Amino acid sequence: MFTNSDNSLSRRLRLWFRTASLAGICSLGVLPPTSMATEENYETRVMRSVDAIVESDLSASLAGLEALVRQYPNSKLGHLLLGDLLAARAGAPDLISRFSGDRHQLDGLRDELASRWMQVNGQTPAARGMIPDDLILSSPNERYILVADASHARLYVYENTGTNYRLAEDFYMTIGREGMVKNVEGDLRTPEGVYFVTAYLPGEGLPPRYGPGAFPIDYPNEYDRQLKRTGYGIWIHGTEPEFINKVPLASDGCLSLSNTEFNRIRRYISTDGTTPVIISRTFNWIDPDTLKSRKSSVLELLGQWERDWESLDTEQYLAHYSRTDLQNYDEFADQKRQTNRNKEYVELELSDLSIYGYPGDEKMLLVSFTQDYHSDNYHSVMRKRQYWVNRDDHWQIINESRTDGP
Repeated sequence: MFTNSDNSLSRRLRLWFRTASLAGICSLGVLPPTSMATEENYETRVMRSVDAIVESDLSASLAGLEALVRQYPNSKLGHLLLGDLLAARAGAPDLISRFSGDRHQLDGLRDELASRWMQVNGQTPAARGMIPDDLILSSPNERYILVADASHARLYVYENTGTNYRLAEDFYMTIGREGMVKNVEGDLRTPEGVYFVTAYLPGEGLPPRYGPGAFPIDYPNEYDRQLKRTGYGIWIHGTEPEFINKVPLASDGCLSLSNTEFNRIRRYISTDGTTPVIISRTFNWIDPDTLKSRKSSVLELLGQWERDWESLDTEQYLAHYSRTDLQNYDEFADQKRQTNRNKEYVELELSDLSIYGYPGDEKMLLVSFTQDYHSDNYHSVMRKRQYWVNRDDHWQIINESRTDGP
């Protein structure tokens, strides 16, 4: 039976959940049922113990946490919850908070708990079946897309079904100790943008802190370099052997998972540049049924760019490019005018098209495609990448480059 101190712990645990929706649920003393898991994983077990605490079932929570820390002795979150529970039984519910020497670590563990609870109990937009509006169109080669949501400390895996996106799996993740957004080398921040996995590095050749392996991404990309952002070595990787969790802000800028979950996510990742990784401070989540209209408007934008090039109306074509942002714009414009002056016709065919919203402070798109160009005196096939920005309700290209891969 719970004592007053035990009930105090239950009340205090409610305060750990710092969003209004969670606070409202917990204030009623009623929790939604924990979501079903395909396996009895670490996160599910932690959340069952938390549910038991909030529901004032001391014996169940104590038994669950003791079993958890026996199996995962390096689980700081498990030890914190167990310590709080034991302190409450001893009549000192605030003992750990009062004597913790690392307030940052303690707050981080509470943030981790809130993040895990929200996802498992259906309180995130992804858990409610919504998708980020940055998912617009994926090429057939891009079977899975990784979506890293820093605001929920969550790495989502979406499957490209050809007509929509299906949430395949999701994982708790850690980002840079200084949060988002990366600008300079050594700032301990995680970059924001759309990137692609470029390789796999097996754990045998890495320091132990990377766990079983790592997937590098292509930071800095063309847009980062245009903004003169520096740094390198941004990876998706595991963690130290036997570690099960870290606080949300704990890496040097990488996306870090538990080793068990890193091994699970490997099945979704290709190393040939066809696995996009969209990283953002937060996302705008939409109903999947609204995706079609958003896709249509973006395809019309790209179609107009294509038609203007084929029309040989060079000035109309150049209006799609930002004079102030595109590097060497004057040289680019002069070259297009000279080339088109001698053309009788131009025909374009775009294939393997992918379009993603580009996270950041401006409304942007990343568009990638294979371009098959025909004219009366020239033919070429290349992979091209464009960064579009919307300013004053007008879309323009601010960076365009040829790429060796997607």
